[in-house]
Amino acid sequence: MSAESIFAAADTPFSTLLQSLSLSDLQGMSEIFQRTWERSHKEATSPTSPFGSWRIRERGRRLFTPDFLHREYTLEKKTLRKIAEEYDLSAKQVILRAQELKIEIYHGNRPQPIDNDWLRQQYLLRVRTAEEIAQDVGVSTSAILNRLEKLGIPRRPMGVHSRPALTTKIDKSVPLDIRAAVEGTLHGWLRLRRFQICMAFPTARTAATYLGVTQSVLALQFVQLERDIVAQLFQRPGRHRSQRPTSRGTTLLQHLKGSHIQELMRHSLGSNIEPMPGQDVLTAAARTVDGAHAALTTLHPDTPIRHLNVPSPLQPLLHHLLADDDQETYAARIHTATGIPFNTVYKQLKRLEAAGWLTSRLESRAERPGSARRRTYYSLTAATHRLNRTQRSSLASKPIVNMSYHLPSRRKT
Repeated sequence: MSAESIFAAADTPFSTLLQSLSLSDLQGMSEIFQRTWERSHKEATSPTSPFGSWRIRERGRRLFTPDFLHREYTLEKKTLRKIAEEYDLSAKQVILRAQELKIEIYHGNRPQPIDNDWLRQQYLLRVRTAEEIAQDVGVSTSAILNRLEKLGIPRRPMGVHSRPALTTKIDKSVPLDIRAAVEGTLHGWLRLRRFQICMAFPTARTAATYLGVTQSVLALQFVQLERDIVAQLFQRPGRHRSQRPTSRGTTLLQHLKGSHIQELMRHSLGSNIEPMPGQDVLTAAARTVDGAHAALTTLHPDTPIRHLNVPSPLQPLLHHLLADDDQETYAARIHTATGIPFNTVYKQLKRLEAAGWLTSRLESRAERPGSARRRTYYSLTAATHRLNRTQRSSLASKPIVNMSYHLPSRRKT
């Protein structure tokens, strides 16, 4: 016979004795019977003995029926530990009985009721993550994942790959380049918006200043954008020179101005969308490019100059050179006459020479026979002489701090 059948057979007379015998009855019996009854009672009621643990389990099975646990645990929302205390049983015994009846046990706060159709719509149609849905409902992410598993809904990859930006497909009516930049990428709309803003500015430096990012960050974003579209979108000019889009970039900018595309962009970026710059901002940026921060204008012998720019650090030296345009000079003489540091004079002379403003020659041994070191003489180029003669009055009247202005064009007579 099995142990449980023996326990069941023994429990019937033992339970009858427990109900019928009183303390006074035991006192009237022999000492041998009292010791035997004490051992039997301890064996039958101890949770560590086989018989005692069986009796406790049987009591729990009779008491904790499916209807009882549904009423106490599910409807009245009592904890299993609370139910165990009320009926003088261990919490482990109640938990084992609930697991035996396949009742869902909640660890922590109970979840809010979730509509299955709503969950399918949020996860499948709106492509929201389990974390986002869990925050809306007020449950843990694992509870949402368990519910999806029960509904037979396949789970998407965890982490960044489940974000809507990486899984959302855009309508075929959207231009191909925009779809290529957005679909399967995390910040595609942000890169498109910044490309649209950057192309409104004369240089990437002024655009980066407006956006509040470094120029290197902006360059990396545009490299990624061109990699997604598989095309070059703008010409990368030299330092401080104006940038301009390629034909492919121009077409992309035209598409980005469309009302439907702007609506999609605003919906994706939300409150984080960066505004397009106003005309006053663009005007100030153009002044920055054409003003003190701009590159030194390069003079060519046969090319007319439409716009002249000399950064402010070079202007004291240039004024000194233009005042004595017929004489050769050298760095030490300029340093003595102007007080500009010798190293600064030397670097600025080299910069003016590279831009076509000056020409240089090395002093011969015959000119200073007793000197161990030969000087480098500088003189104005023909282009600088011509510019100085035609614009002498204009240059003299301009303040040193801002020598940046348009030159009048010549008309053929």
